[in-house]
Parts: sequence; C-alpha cells; structure tokens
Amino acid sequence: MNRREAVRRATFLLGGAITFSGFGACEMFNGVLEGENEAQSIASQESLIAEIADTFIPDKKGVPGAKAAGLGPFIVMMMQDCYTADIQKLFADGLMKVDEVSKGKYNKLFISLTLKEREEIFKLFKVEAQAQITAGENPSQFFPLIYELTCLGYYTSEIGATKALRYVHIPGKYESCIPLQPGQKAWAT
Repeated sequence: MNRREAVRRATFLLGGAITFSGFGACEMFNGVLEGENEAQSIASQESLIAEIADTFIPDKKGVPGAKAAGLGPFIVMMMQDCYTADIQKLFADGLMKVDEVSKGKYNKLFISLTLKEREEIFKLFKVEAQAQITAGENPSQFFPLIYELTCLGYYTSEIGATKALRYVHIPGKYESCIPLQPGQKAWAT
C-alpha cells in the first residue's frame, strides 16, 4: 500500500467515525435536553423541597431546622449537578406526587399543611412503600433520596454542625471512642 492509498483509507475511516458519532451526539443531546427540563422542574419546586426538608428536620428547642440551613437551594443544586436525568425525573415525579396526595387528602398544597398534616402524608407514603415491598415490588426511591440529601445538607451546614451537633473549631487529639451522656449532642468534628 502506498502513501496515497493509506491517506484515502484513513480519511474514509475518520469520516465514518465522525458521521456515526454525530448520530450518537444527537441522541446524547436529546438526553441532555430532557435532563435540563427535569432540572428546571426541580428548580421551580425549591420552596416545596425546603418544606419537605423542614418536615424531616424542623426547628426545635433553639436549634434551627432544615429551612434555616438553606436546604432548598442545596438540594436543587445537588440534583442539578450530581444526578442523572433519570434520577432527576424520579425526583420531579416524587415532588408532584407529594402535592397530589396533599390535595387529595387535605384539599391543600403541601406547603399549606401543618407539621402534623405533613407527617400524616409521610406516613401514607411509608405505608405505600411497605405494601410495595410486601408485594415484591421496588418502592419509590424519592423519599430515601430526599431524606439522604436533607441529612447530608443539614449536618454539613454551619447551622447543623454548630447548633445541632457539638462542634470544636480546632479539635484536640484523636479519640476513637468517646462515651456520650444521655441527651448529649454527637460530635461534628
């Protein structure tokens, strides 16, 4: 094979690779657009997300809750930056279901419910998940996901680390096991 033939074959292969990767890029671009729609949907529900997080970790005994720690924007940012389009869709669908169940049971949006009513809504979801597990189905992963993000965001925030947990800015020596007294806060550092 001479140089001219090698260049012609390489050009043919390169052209084919570019053409076929272009088809994949179109599919990938469609997936990106779907993910952006879900991300926008989640961002528009920031106040609902903050209220759900505040139901998990409400204000109590001088310790600010999840809303005070700014978990609405945190969870939206985590969903947009760290999760796939499929999980974002699952999350957006879960948010819609929370409002649907709230309207069905109390004729109000979740944001308008009292803490007691919100807890009742969560109990309904827990019973539904248990029934799905008993039937051999996979339960919705929305509540475990939002609960995990709530705990992550809260206990790594300044409020969670300094008000809800015991915090020492510059801790002393490392002690692997320290017994806690009844009612004592866990250590953040």
